[in-house]
Amino acid sequence: MYDVSQSYKDSMKSELRNHSYMRVSLGLINQEAQSSAVVENQSQYTAYSDLETIFDKNDIGLVYATLEQDFFKMDGSMTFMPRDASEYQKNGLITSELFQENMLIKFSFGYGASDIRGLSIQFGDNYPTLFSVITSDGTEVEFENDTGFFETDTVFENTDSITLKIKSMHISNQRVRIYYIKFGLGLQYDNDWIMSTESSSTLSAINEDLPEINFSVNLRNDDQRFNVDNPSSEINFLETGQKVSVQYGYELDDGTVEWMQLHTLFVSEWSADDSQAKISAVDRFKYMSETYYKGQYYDEGISLYDLAVDVMTDAGLEVGEYYIESFLKNIVVNNPIPNVTHKEALQIIANAGRCILSIDRYGRIRIHNDFIPEHTTTSNGTTYYSDVSNIDDNKAKKAFATLENNFFKMNGTMFFVPRTGIADTGYVSAQISGEDCTFSQNPIITRELEAKYQCYGIKIQFNGAVPAEFVIRTYSDDALVDTFTVNSGISEMYETDHHFEDFDKMEIEFIKTQIPYNRIHIDYIQFGDETDYSIEYDDLYSTPTGAQLELVKNVKNARIIYSKSSTQEEIASDKIAYDGSTVFYYFSDAYYGYEASIADPVGNQSVSVKSSGAYFVELEFSNVQQNIEIEFSVTGYKYNISTSYYTVAVNNRGTDQEWSNPLISDYDHCKDVAEWLADYYAAGVEYELDYRGEPAIDCGDVIFQENKYNSELKTIVEEFQLSFSGGISGALRTRRRERVDRAENGLETGRQI
Repeated sequence: MYDVSQSYKDSMKSELRNHSYMRVSLGLINQEAQSSAVVENQSQYTAYSDLETIFDKNDIGLVYATLEQDFFKMDGSMTFMPRDASEYQKNGLITSELFQENMLIKFSFGYGASDIRGLSIQFGDNYPTLFSVITSDGTEVEFENDTGFFETDTVFENTDSITLKIKSMHISNQRVRIYYIKFGLGLQYDNDWIMSTESSSTLSAINEDLPEINFSVNLRNDDQRFNVDNPSSEINFLETGQKVSVQYGYELDDGTVEWMQLHTLFVSEWSADDSQAKISAVDRFKYMSETYYKGQYYDEGISLYDLAVDVMTDAGLEVGEYYIESFLKNIVVNNPIPNVTHKEALQIIANAGRCILSIDRYGRIRIHNDFIPEHTTTSNGTTYYSDVSNIDDNKAKKAFATLENNFFKMNGTMFFVPRTGIADTGYVSAQISGEDCTFSQNPIITRELEAKYQCYGIKIQFNGAVPAEFVIRTYSDDALVDTFTVNSGISEMYETDHHFEDFDKMEIEFIKTQIPYNRIHIDYIQFGDETDYSIEYDDLYSTPTGAQLELVKNVKNARIIYSKSSTQEEIASDKIAYDGSTVFYYFSDAYYGYEASIADPVGNQSVSVKSSGAYFVELEFSNVQQNIEIEFSVTGYKYNISTSYYTVAVNNRGTDQEWSNPLISDYDHCKDVAEWLADYYAAGVEYELDYRGEPAIDCGDVIFQENKYNSELKTIVEEFQLSFSGGISGALRTRRRERVDRAENGLETGRQI
């Protein structure tokens, strides 16, 4: 879910919402620079300048007639300035003084330094004929220009400002004007141009299908700016595959607008008539249809993480264009990926890792875990009679009478400390506070998770002695994520709703006790829920429609077991006119140990295996002249493939659901995935909701969903729709998230067949 402010959350839940905004950018506009840009030295511009909208506009707009040389037009395109300055209709950036050589116009970015890939500037009829662009490190690039609309694809690297040095103008005795500027190459449209938008996203939490995002925008075309027959039409800028950035803005109660990235997509098609233009965009997966041929059997194994990196790299993606959950480094497989498209290969990897495959708001492919991770709890010291791992269980613990200050109770609720052995206690720190309530070595409890997790809040059940101060730190891949200090409001049952973003390790360090000579006593620690967002009846246009899905009796998950045959066989033979390049052959069955030979070699002619995988071989020829016909063959050893199943019971009746992931061969791996799948099918109820819309929701998010029997039913979003036409509305398809304890139903939890 997109991280939004509390002010946004509160206002979106109000009976009447404030104004909504949409911004659609086409091309390579740097959104961070564009949204944070400000004009420096504002006193050097006229009172009728509008130094804010120049970053949002796409047209020249109102122009006041002045007495500047050759500027006064009598064709109706200009208007006279009002006498009263309070009545100015402000427009663009206009210098107070007439052009002077080397006049500077500076734009700064509050976002910080980044690369600006091109510039798009609308100067109007009077434009600079020679000017420079200066970056924050002093780099200066000079441009000659002969048009009112200037574009360049020059990259301005790592800069937090752009300064224009105007050296000469088309007409000298005029002011310098900039009607709008885009930091990048492209076009941008806002509420003034957008008539409506439609957005839809789908995914499967178990990767039955590939994720999909579709977006369309209808733009006003009453001035024929998008007429396909107009040679200067902006629609001619559009190309299939061109990047589309979509942002949503919401006006907060204080009048400011909070913006969020909604999509980063690619143009798929467009059309226009006399009243409107429609542009459609799709996600990255629509352009990932090439086949991944590099699948191979790994005798020593390969992690799912490294395998995913290989697929991403082979698909031409750079490191910043994807995210892979580091937990996948711990899952090692041997089997090859079959010859499938790159996107299908990622789908297979995600399923094998109990992960969700998705595309985030910035167009990055994500593989992230979709389960509540297991954890281990340790500490830097306990008393001999306590066990820190017991605090994972939410059950009553014994408290033992010790000589700690104000801790010994004579009401029969405490026991004497056992002489030896671990008793039924929680955590009791080895360290005891001193006279000043501090420790010589602070007690620390550490929880390490097998995969990343986010939670809203934490509960800590203390036993008798309550600390005065402690610090919670979270880490992700050993990097500090959050530091949360607690020094007030601490009771025996401490609870906070603080949002702990994705972490795989949590440390709780105790700084001080409330009274001297006390240890830290904890019975139980519980992470909060994985979500804090709730759709309530007040958010709905109609009652949710729930549907019971097909009942699943068993989930049968296959193990695909490879073994090597000892029989060499011919798997390819061919006769070609050699053209100097290597030759590829692809197979439907898996092989290893490839060898190649020429049928009747002449002289030193030879052929060798340059590269290979389980399903392909690449041959390289030596001492063979081009255009010579040559006959050759390829031999190899076939992998024998057998199948075993791990079965998990879900319900007492229904159908059997079979799964077969080609990467899974290990028994424990098969069991983990089978139980994950069984949890999904056990919660076999789907809902359709027609509601007010919430742009912060993503497919794959877990949310609370109010109904008449459960105000906090937990569901996962598998389909998201959002409509905009000045205001927003939406629809969701969700699936019940609740896990089912199959053992309590008397069902056999798992067996191998």
